[in-house]
Amino acid sequence: MSLSWLDRLTLFIHPQRVVLERQPWRGTTTRQSADVAPPASGEADWQPALAAAEALLKAEGRRGSALRIVVADHFVRYALLPWSENITGRAARLAMARALLKNTLGDKAETLEIALDRPAFGKNGLAAGIDRQLLAGLRAAAKTRQLRLTTLQPRLIAELAARHRQLADGWFACLDAEWLTLAGLRGGEIASLRNHRASTGDPALLAGELAGLLAAESAAPPGAVAGKKLFIASRQVAVPILTGGWETTSWPAAIGGDAHA
Repeated sequence: MSLSWLDRLTLFIHPQRVVLERQPWRGTTTRQSADVAPPASGEADWQPALAAAEALLKAEGRRGSALRIVVADHFVRYALLPWSENITGRAARLAMARALLKNTLGDKAETLEIALDRPAFGKNGLAAGIDRQLLAGLRAAAKTRQLRLTTLQPRLIAELAARHRQLADGWFACLDAEWLTLAGLRGGEIASLRNHRASTGDPALLAGELAGLLAAESAAPPGAVAGKKLFIASRQVAVPILTGGWETTSWPAAIGGDAHA
């Protein structure tokens, strides 16, 4: 009898490299990866990553294994849902998320499948949108390989979950190749959020860009995020050094670490 159903796989979808980590029911955790080609003319930016993921699962996915998929923030569009006691039901919150994403993205928002967090009284919520064709492709790849898809989540959410015991008030930055996600945290909850392409990978210049974002976000409603604590989870990017009294703690990324094909 195969015991592969006890194996746990984590697949990280990224525009430059796809990583598959296997935690067997016994033995050592292994990682395999595949480079992702740039999108061809007319292709969506996620299509080469999906093709690489399908090939990796075909080669390495063992039938019956549990599969967790994490999608890089490059492929995710977030919306922070302000608390309203009049908008607490799922349909109303989803409508709010669609409106906010459409305001930011225009018609592209219609291509997204939107997931919502659980509402909490008096607290902001979070919506995450990922292209529904990408999600359909990932689900189909898991089904074809007879893998048990248990979780599919954006990288920011996975990183926050991995560090939730260490995060309370302050700022949390997820750095990645050509990408920067910055969340302001209050009592462990997201109070502000930026998710966009970084203009540079140079640590010194990235420090300036991050400092500018922190200054802009800190100037938002008084008391939104207190203090100058900055937590950084960095993947394939040197951690920038900030001046100006920032207390910085850096960690390696919890998702999609180095791998060898």
